Amino acid sequence: MANILQKPKSQTTVFLDQPPSCLEFCPEIRDHFMVGTYLLSETKNEGGEVQQTKTGSVQLWKLDPSTSELSLVQRLALPYAVFDLHFHPRERNEFAIATSTGLVVLFNISGDSNNPTINQIWTKQVHEDESIPALFLAWAPQGWFPRPTSDGFAVTFSDSRTAVFGTDKDISDVDEITEWGSFVAREIIEVWFVALATTRQLPGDEGTSSSDIIPYIFTGNDFGSLHTRRFETHADRSNENEEPLASLLLNHDDRARHHTAGVTSILPLAVPMVDDAPILLTGSYDEGLRVYHATRRGEVLAEQGLGGGVWRLQLLSTTEIPRSSETRQSLERHFLVLASCMHAGTRVVRVTQTEQDQGPSWDIEILAEFTEHESMNYASDVWKGAKSEHSEAFPESSELLCVSSSFYDRRLCVWRTQV
Repeated sequence: MANILQKPKSQTTVFLDQPPSCLEFCPEIRDHFMVGTYLLSETKNEGGEVQQTKTGSVQLWKLDPSTSELSLVQRLALPYAVFDLHFHPRERNEFAIATSTGLVVLFNISGDSNNPTINQIWTKQVHEDESIPALFLAWAPQGWFPRPTSDGFAVTFSDSRTAVFGTDKDISDVDEITEWGSFVAREIIEVWFVALATTRQLPGDEGTSSSDIIPYIFTGNDFGSLHTRRFETHADRSNENEEPLASLLLNHDDRARHHTAGVTSILPLAVPMVDDAPILLTGSYDEGLRVYHATRRGEVLAEQGLGGGVWRLQLLSTTEIPRSSETRQSLERHFLVLASCMHAGTRVVRVTQTEQDQGPSWDIEILAEFTEHESMNYASDVWKGAKSEHSEAFPESSELLCVSSSFYDRRLCVWRTQV
């Protein structure tokens, strides 16, 4: 039986001094979150020509989970706009931003929850042309690089380039970070998103074992194309002193066969590959959320319109539920996803995979929609609960405490919904 669609109302609304473009909760001090902003200013010179200036900030906010109140802790003004912001998956008090001037900037948050402080660690020019913005940044997951000591990130640009930067030493040492690879799309166009992911080959295939980690890069561009690049498995590499990126084995573009507008979000799912190709969730300007089979030509396994351009997708939780009957046993996987949907606000969605004799089937259900934002919802996140030594999961409660934003009206909203 389908759930009743929830339409929660805000418990707190505040307005920022600049438009919010991205936000993310701090993994270490969980009642705090970072916001990146993007302000476009226009002035006329003496000749009547309009000149544009892009500035921004990073802002540290505190959420009181008991009252839903928000308070600004610290604001750092920046001479460039912030396009993207993400905390490091392992150095959990560090985060990086991608900027309008082709920079990646690393910060940390020092102190505890009573007195946190933002500190800038380094600034790196990742595109030689400062007029080319860096649009999105993705940290490499553990084990993505062939050498276990390596760390790094991928960044996309508005001129079709995707670049990978890495180091075999401390990510906090900017002098050790170099470009390890660069990939260019077929046309000069914005690459809105990059996802770095690993999967494992199933044991039993000739020459494979359960330790054969396969690295992937997935990118989505403004033409609606999804590009898949697969590298050789780590087990196939005989010399750790080789190039820091594994050899490229597959390199294919679906040529916008399945997305009718730009691909703006890609979320790899931790499920077994089907016909030696991974399963993704994708978001697009065309308002569709899709379960996508990343074969050479691509295949849509399920699709649901969310009412607005699906700008960002965040996996909140994964649940596996065994199912049994008199004749067989099967497994359901539930993926709870938060979607920032541009002009339509925020959605909470459940994606379900059910194993069947003829293969897995997929279903997408919208559980909640928050629609108080009056302009583009580019960024949302969920409070992760009190810190636990043993768990990174959400609290046992079925309630989500969400913070979402909208750009032109400079709004932050706090709201709750049941899942």
